[in-house]
Amino acid sequence: MVTIEINNNKGKLFGGKKELLKIQKAFKVKNPNAYFIRQKMGQRSQGWDGSINYITDSFLFNIGLLPDIHKYIKENITKKIEIKDLRKSLGVKPKMPKKVGNLIPRQEQLDAIKSVIENKIEGTKIHFPLSSIKMATNSGKSLIMAGIYLAYRKKIPTIVILNDGDLFEQFKKEFPELLPNSDIGFVRGSDMDYKNFTIVMAQTVSRNIDKHKPYLSKFGICLVDEADLSDNKTYKAIISNCYNTMVRVGLSATLYMSKLKRDLPKNQNLRGLFSNITYEVTKKENQDKGYSTRVIVKIIKGSNKPGIKGNYPLEYKENVTLNEQRALVIVDRLKYNSKINRLPALVICQYHEHIDFTFDVLKKNIKNLKIKKVHGDTPNRKEIISEFREGKIDILVGSYILRRGKNFPLLRLLINAAAGRSEATVDQILGRLERTHEDKKKAYIEDLYDDGIYLKSHSKRRLIFYKNMGLKVRELHK
Repeated sequence: MVTIEINNNKGKLFGGKKELLKIQKAFKVKNPNAYFIRQKMGQRSQGWDGSINYITDSFLFNIGLLPDIHKYIKENITKKIEIKDLRKSLGVKPKMPKKVGNLIPRQEQLDAIKSVIENKIEGTKIHFPLSSIKMATNSGKSLIMAGIYLAYRKKIPTIVILNDGDLFEQFKKEFPELLPNSDIGFVRGSDMDYKNFTIVMAQTVSRNIDKHKPYLSKFGICLVDEADLSDNKTYKAIISNCYNTMVRVGLSATLYMSKLKRDLPKNQNLRGLFSNITYEVTKKENQDKGYSTRVIVKIIKGSNKPGIKGNYPLEYKENVTLNEQRALVIVDRLKYNSKINRLPALVICQYHEHIDFTFDVLKKNIKNLKIKKVHGDTPNRKEIISEFREGKIDILVGSYILRRGKNFPLLRLLINAAAGRSEATVDQILGRLERTHEDKKKAYIEDLYDDGIYLKSHSKRRLIFYKNMGLKVRELHK
């Protein structure tokens, strides 16, 4: 017999010591930095197995892990499991909304809401409204958030946590329409307008957390946009002080996407906050239904330089950042695409030095088009991004600050010059192309396939990822 006591934030295991230790061991994750941590700890590292315990020595765990722990116990320890629910009832029985504002939700949006409000621990009657919702671009996450609030009859104080300033301004316009006659507040900068439904900027709240704590403790529903970012001090400071929230939902197109060993702890930390994915909509599904612009992938030959064994930073700098041959490939692709009306175009680079170098090469070799650059140090970047969004700039060379939350409906071409290996980053970059517009039926991403010891491996990884998404891929690099 194993007993699990739960509250809004933690669970605790009770039972035989042997069984509990077996459960604890099953939920260990190897720390990818174990070697370096041991070096720092020195003598104190003796006896440490290099793992992170997601069930503590007192058998406590973050509540989001409950479904996985319950399933493991049932399959490997005993079917005799008792869950003692110490959570205070919300006092509201949720009901599916038929309309959100003046909109009738699409079936997949209703299914996403339903996956939260009807979620239960498998094989039990335990209501468990913790959820990760993995929704591709154009799935209508703002409508889903509003729908969850409406499902609880607008009676449960709700907080929405955002990271992006542009999206915050967009939500200020959207939510009064989605939730007419509702008490909506916005918290950013010096504004502390907490209401029954409140949208906050994460940076604002976390910077002065003590000032905001009394308000955070009153929320019963917590909805987190770009939830894949939540494994950091900024988000954790806020979420940990929303300790009375029984309903907690993380929305992101890239949750748990990485299978790399280095990202296993991050994934498990996020599961502790938001639990498992209860509903998912893919890019291909949205493209097939016409909610997103169909994207064609072209793999272009990039750097032809040999790799540098044992030194990835130097290989990247010489083969990507400061490689004129590779930059001229981008020039040729932009000239070709401009002739067939595939502008405006966005060129994504990873580092400022790469942006500056690529921009200089483009300016030198393309005379008839308006080209600008933007990164975190650009003083007038908001104005430049706005001009690009409106189609007043033909080519924008930008950094990863553009990969999230930026709406570029006119964008026809994106060149991924960053050469990274992160699937999540590629997914986010693709999202910039998928916004629909009456003047475009398709959009194109061109990704540079590089030689090199490390770069070639990363190129192969991106190619596989594009194919796994079900997108049409043309391999022009061979």
